[in-house]
Amino acid sequence: MPQYAPHQKALAHILTIFDDGANKRRLPRYNHLTFQTDKICLIYYGDYSLLRRRDELLMTRSQAPGIVGLILPGTAQQFVTIRAESDCDYQLVSHDAFFTQIAQQQAHQQMYTLLLTQITWQYQREEWLFGYNSLVTVQGAILLLDRLEPTIRAGTNVADFVVKSTNLSRSIVMKSMAFLRQQNAIEINKGKLIRINYLPDIR
Repeated sequence: MPQYAPHQKALAHILTIFDDGANKRRLPRYNHLTFQTDKICLIYYGDYSLLRRRDELLMTRSQAPGIVGLILPGTAQQFVTIRAESDCDYQLVSHDAFFTQIAQQQAHQQMYTLLLTQITWQYQREEWLFGYNSLVTVQGAILLLDRLEPTIRAGTNVADFVVKSTNLSRSIVMKSMAFLRQQNAIEINKGKLIRINYLPDIR
């Protein structure tokens, strides 16, 4: 998910509230963490992916700090699974305990900032990926990749990211990327995204 300065400050403030050093756990690299709807996951260290729980569609790649699992109480299940792309340090907090602490620490403004950032990101993802032909969807996924943290972007294979983010076949993705490269819309070196010059169907 893109990291904006207000979002980073809000995350840091909220995570500090719960960081007593005693309840952190380690999620080893390439392991998955699935948790229930009455828990919220606070991620303090590491690189991770969020996968759609039903079919492991890639929702996003990110780096700590992060908060995962903010959904309405009573929802049937969590929608995502966390996959550690490096060793990750995390803490699970009950939904009730989380919001009790937010109230006690008067951190409502930070929560608003965090939730608005997540909602905006989700709107952008839907705008760029859903309801289009395969070429436009590929462009949207490339744009999502370009908005990730630079270190994640630099270490991510473009084709793999697009396939995992869209469930399009690799042959369709490679054909679309070849077209974009021929049009000088994107620059790729050794499978990594170097630059987006323009995306003809993304405004």
